[in-house]
Amino acid sequence: MRETTDNINEVKQPGGAVAGRAWRWAAGAVLALVAGVGAVLADRPAVAVLCVLVLAVAAGLVGWLAGERHREALQKEIGDRSSELRKALSELEIAQAETVRRLSMAVEFRDEDTGAHIERIGRFSTLLAEQVGMEEEFCLRMVHAAPLHDVGKVAIPDAILLKPGKLTVEERAIVETHAEEGHRLLKGSSSAILDLAATIALSHHEKWDGSGYPRGVKGEAIPIEGRIVAIADVFDALTSDRVYRKAFAVEEAVEMMRGERGKHFDPVLLDAFLEVLGSSGPDAREHMRADPAAVADSALETFVTALTRSDAEMAEGAVAQAIEDGMEAVALPGEVIEPALRRLAELREQDEIDAERERAAIGIARRVLATLRRYALGRQEEPQALRRIDESIETVEALLERSVSEGERRLREGERTPDAQAVG
Repeated sequence: MRETTDNINEVKQPGGAVAGRAWRWAAGAVLALVAGVGAVLADRPAVAVLCVLVLAVAAGLVGWLAGERHREALQKEIGDRSSELRKALSELEIAQAETVRRLSMAVEFRDEDTGAHIERIGRFSTLLAEQVGMEEEFCLRMVHAAPLHDVGKVAIPDAILLKPGKLTVEERAIVETHAEEGHRLLKGSSSAILDLAATIALSHHEKWDGSGYPRGVKGEAIPIEGRIVAIADVFDALTSDRVYRKAFAVEEAVEMMRGERGKHFDPVLLDAFLEVLGSSGPDAREHMRADPAAVADSALETFVTALTRSDAEMAEGAVAQAIEDGMEAVALPGEVIEPALRRLAELREQDEIDAERERAAIGIARRVLATLRRYALGRQEEPQALRRIDESIETVEALLERSVSEGERRLREGERTPDAQAVG
């Protein structure tokens, strides 16, 4: 039995398949040769007829082998093409998710902990999905989909989103609309990643006992991706600093979540998440820091691209990503924002961008600096850090004022030019 199995396995291997095919070709050729010689040399008609029949069978076998070889080559070509197509579609899905992720990161930069929160949600959610045995494809998509859970916050006014104190009932109701808003933004996509993200956005604030929002779904009626992200989101929120409180220790957060087992959280998933924490320990919240020079260079290039495109969300996302990668907030004005504006000035001098595009870029830089200042205040940065940001804000405001004045001057000159030509 074992010998038979070994032979089957050998045939399944590429080398075994080639050897098996060669053996069949040789056998067919030998059979055809013997039959042909026999037909020629046979002294009785019956023997000759038999040899001719064998020759026909051998010819058919050789023809079938040739066809099989062609079919295998065709199947391999189709398989290769399908693999390339799946890879291309996967890369497209990731690119689409990355676009929305940058928007989500910009929202988080306005709200809590720059992009670090959404990155950790992706990591925690994927670890939990793997722990409970979800399919590999599902886990790979969770890496990109889970960080988009709060993208609906883009529709929440800053006055409410950034309010340091307790929210009123009306304000809380407005904040809770972000689940529906996120679903509305993401639904209907041809991307499986964004489709998964839409479900997560809608369901990650539902609770196991039905007391969550926006639809009050309960138990297993809540999609499993929503139940997974709910656990990851709450754990990260409890173990992160907020303007109104310091982070809880991991042990405290775990005890608080255990108290919500079967109420807020799916009990089976919560137990699995605690196993993940038990095996990974507090290091599950750690983030690998990139090379500081590489982080600054990457942030600068992305920031310049965002300014030339007048893309404020991309600009904020670049700054948030830089902070997430270990760059100090106080270093951003001198190493990213101001150099980017100098690069824009050079492009303006070379007539590669117009004055209106330059003014829009300066306005975006001013907005990013204001957000950066709020972030530094929330993090209780040293006074000198705030002064450095304030100096950069003053520089940018001076640039904006000068650009506006220059634009008005050119407009007036343009209005006078026809009159001068008329007089001449």
